Amino acid sequence: MSIMIHGIGLGGGIAIGNAYILDKYLDDATLHFLEEDELPDEISRFEDAIYKTRLELERLRGDIPFDAPAELGAFLSLSIMMLNDSQISQAPIKIIKEEFCNAEWALKLQADRLSDQFAEMEDQYLKERKYDVIQVLERIFKNLDGNQFNWDSVGKIEYGILVTHDLSPADLIHFKNSNFSGFVTEVGSLTSHTAIVGRNLDIPSIVGASFSRQLIKDDELIIVDGVNGVLIINPDEIVLKEYKKLQQDWLHSRTKLKEIRKNETVTLDGVNVSLFANIDTVNDIVDARYNYAQGIGLFRSEFLFLANEDHLSTEDEQFETYKKLALEMKHNSVTIRTADLGVDKNPSWNLMNHNDGMNPALGLTGIRLSLAEYSFFKTQLRAILRASYYGDIQVMFPMISSSIELKQAINHLNYAMEELKDEKISFNPKIKIGAMIEVPSIAIAIKSIIPLVDFVSIGTNDLIQYLLAVDRNDESVNYLYNPLHPAVLKIIYHVIKTCDKADVPVSICGEMAGDTQMTRLLLGMGLRRFSMYSSNLLNVKNVILNTDISLIMKTVNKILKCEQIEKMDELLEELNIL
Repeated sequence: MSIMIHGIGLGGGIAIGNAYILDKYLDDATLHFLEEDELPDEISRFEDAIYKTRLELERLRGDIPFDAPAELGAFLSLSIMMLNDSQISQAPIKIIKEEFCNAEWALKLQADRLSDQFAEMEDQYLKERKYDVIQVLERIFKNLDGNQFNWDSVGKIEYGILVTHDLSPADLIHFKNSNFSGFVTEVGSLTSHTAIVGRNLDIPSIVGASFSRQLIKDDELIIVDGVNGVLIINPDEIVLKEYKKLQQDWLHSRTKLKEIRKNETVTLDGVNVSLFANIDTVNDIVDARYNYAQGIGLFRSEFLFLANEDHLSTEDEQFETYKKLALEMKHNSVTIRTADLGVDKNPSWNLMNHNDGMNPALGLTGIRLSLAEYSFFKTQLRAILRASYYGDIQVMFPMISSSIELKQAINHLNYAMEELKDEKISFNPKIKIGAMIEVPSIAIAIKSIIPLVDFVSIGTNDLIQYLLAVDRNDESVNYLYNPLHPAVLKIIYHVIKTCDKADVPVSICGEMAGDTQMTRLLLGMGLRRFSMYSSNLLNVKNVILNTDISLIMKTVNKILKCEQIEKMDELLEELNIL
């Protein structure tokens, strides 16, 4: 029977393929019959899993904090003891031999048998011990060779569609190098960092498809409609045929769009517009150059740290990455944003362990974290400066909320310059300095920092979050996250006009820049520099090439004067059909 689930489509077209369930549990175990000569290897595989589970539990017991509850140590000791029980360590082996089945299926059968036995017990305390036993069996299951998840192993899968509860932005860095044709997550919002990075992959993907992980079986045929946010499980022949046609139509439209790659980005009434690319890794430059981006408007340097799971990137490692960016982009500018770590972008080795506040988004993140960690910040600034010798590198500071913070950041940059001078290391002493405008305070007081910068970039994602008091990662309030809110448009318009008057280049590098529904509105507001993920470049260029700014200004002014949120969508639709 076909099942349809609605989520949030991140674009990328349509994918049709077999599901690969990332978070596998005992209930996901499937039966595979074995030949007699395969049994010894299967038994060894099970015994290896027992050994790995024992090491894992002993390591956990050895790492218990001194102030942890005493019950935790007792529980881990009990779990280790269970591994010696014949019902766990020997019974599955017997099932493998008798049923000629795989270890996963044997574990599942044994778990079912033990569950039945516990259910028959009258003592409530003993009944509840079932869950302790099942947890141990689940650990063994996940330690069976083939069930451990790592990106190196799944990267070899071709044409599969990844289905999981959630993916972090760091996971998606690995995802780029895999062969998956799409992904689905049960949670996520349109404006979460995972969604933002996911859109850059330009593959069919859906977030927020609730309960998909529970409803989809491993290897089951599914359709991911990333355009409309529709997930179809086990489609019938009619639906499958229709979606194969839609898939071909979408691919054809993408091919047609490529014909404007080399066109200059000029409106119908002769206004020149600059399109830059947002990138997360050096490899993203390939797509940026292919789509004729005029430079890198935002290199999210924090992903350099997220990708290194075992250590903090050294100065030389960072320098080599930044240098490669400069050389690859040749004469085009590359804007490196200093590490915007915090909230949901933290390395697995927990860089500074500062994000324990009640609301991390309002805590030590962005430039605040860098200023609090002088050694870390200095290392990055030195690496950026060294790379500036090899091309048009620019530096940009995230989450500036006052001129005081910006001055502190610039002072650190100057100190790094003095060090490099003393060490006789080459760099560009006239490197351009920019600030991210994503905190309402500095957006309102934009004049206070204009004398300090060479350019600014509006980060609309966080600006909207802070202005409307809406956590963009919280699905329960995500409906309040509205780029068309009058307050949002007024503050963006204020920044654009103030910067234009002062002759300071201003761009938008948030999601609004890559949203074709917003392109004409932003052009009418005076924006001439857009920075977005490469996957959106041609779509936005196509809108610009078919826009006459002089003809849209009447409607743009209506939108900017409108105070009623409920009328905004209607006015935007009117603007986009002109």
